[in-house]
Amino acid sequence: MRPFIALLVLAVWPALLAAQPLNYDIKVEKSTAGGKLKLTVSVQFFPSATDTSRFTLPASINWTNNLYRCFRNFSADGGRYVREDSTHVLVISRGGKPVTLHYDVIQNFSGEQVTVETSCGPILLRDYIHVPGDCLFLTPRHYRSYEVTVRWLNIPEGWTFQNSFSSGQTEQRFHLTTLDWQRSTWVAGDFRILQGEVLGKPVAFALRGKWLFEDETLFELIKKTIATQRSTWDDTDIPFYSVTMIPFVLPQRGHLVGNARTGQCLGFGGHQSFSVYASEDCLLDPLVDLFNHEMTHNWIGGQINTGVPDATASLRWLTEGFTDYYALRSRWQAGFLTTDEFLQKLNREFLAAHYSDPNGEVPNLILERDYFSNERYENVPYRRGCILALYLDTAIRQKTNNSQTLHDFMLDLLDYTHGKHRDLIEHFEFLAETLADYLGAEEAAYLLAENVDAGRRIDPARFRLPEFLRMRADNGVPQLEIVAGREAEFRK
Repeated sequence: MRPFIALLVLAVWPALLAAQPLNYDIKVEKSTAGGKLKLTVSVQFFPSATDTSRFTLPASINWTNNLYRCFRNFSADGGRYVREDSTHVLVISRGGKPVTLHYDVIQNFSGEQVTVETSCGPILLRDYIHVPGDCLFLTPRHYRSYEVTVRWLNIPEGWTFQNSFSSGQTEQRFHLTTLDWQRSTWVAGDFRILQGEVLGKPVAFALRGKWLFEDETLFELIKKTIATQRSTWDDTDIPFYSVTMIPFVLPQRGHLVGNARTGQCLGFGGHQSFSVYASEDCLLDPLVDLFNHEMTHNWIGGQINTGVPDATASLRWLTEGFTDYYALRSRWQAGFLTTDEFLQKLNREFLAAHYSDPNGEVPNLILERDYFSNERYENVPYRRGCILALYLDTAIRQKTNNSQTLHDFMLDLLDYTHGKHRDLIEHFEFLAETLADYLGAEEAAYLLAENVDAGRRIDPARFRLPEFLRMRADNGVPQLEIVAGREAEFRK
């Protein structure tokens, strides 16, 4: 009897099969709330075998909060819509026929000026739209494989169009086995679009506004960044890559929160893409830094799934700090920085800045709890994580006579999480065990307990260095040096 029931369920409930279709129709319409426009979305899906299909609305993305307020006017065809609470929607239906959920997406702020606090939500203005996938695509939680079709309707005449999957096309089809595709970015409007190739794969750059540099200058920097990092990760499989850039308004005193640390620009890394927000007088150097940082998130925080921080666990030190270390090395390897400039930035902006920061030893749990509300903590996980990455990199090089590096450790994390429906917060034991494989059990346990959880700075005398590196301590602040003529060994 049981085999018969199993076959019946598979026949009746397509949502249990490998290919689970999601069909989105998105209309651009005028709005009377928030911004100048709204998006009317219809998603057709196959319901859950339990008769209740659950959808989760986003609450926040980085520094943008209350995103569930961007969703309005829910209804359902073929089922009954129920609003369970502020962030959960249910569709109750019977039978295996497709059901359609309808909803509107609106801009959750008034006016037309994009700020830090509004940058990661839907921007729906007269001349353009800029929407993260998390704020556009509600997905049934029972799905485990996504066969997605997206059709845009009623696009204003003359608008250009780009997203994380294509440029210039108003219909997309793609298949993914994880929800990575929700970390996409979708833009349309008066964007100028530049297109090219990196290592044989298409890259597109959509930007609007006026800048201190020619569009082509920025695009060349982006392509060089992508080429360097794909070579680092030996990853040329990304079928398309999108970069978007729009103006935003600087906060008072030039202060930014989260990973907006230059005072002139901030970024948001996503699936096959990253977005840049910048003041119109932004200089080139912080943009190059930002391009490298956000591109690195394609792997660290992207393919290496570090999980979503919560009240008791966060790997922000890894997601952002290791990304900063990789981005700094990428700038060096790509020729954006000389060796002297690389060392100066590492020593001054990370080591010296962190060891002199009165908040540099805040415990990780408190740091995560107050990160977005306490501006004094904004740089701590970046600097702490970058120094932890440096420590691990030099220790592995010393232990293996430079035959292995931090990158070998990161590739192990990549292999464990990429496309596997698991993250490093939920499976932290794998990270700890892998770290022990490289450092030894005692040292790995000390590093995680004292320098990560407790947040204590690493004693300069504890750094383990290969013979081509030197570490001096200036008033207790570690400063790295490369033995003359041996830069190539540390570039590896």
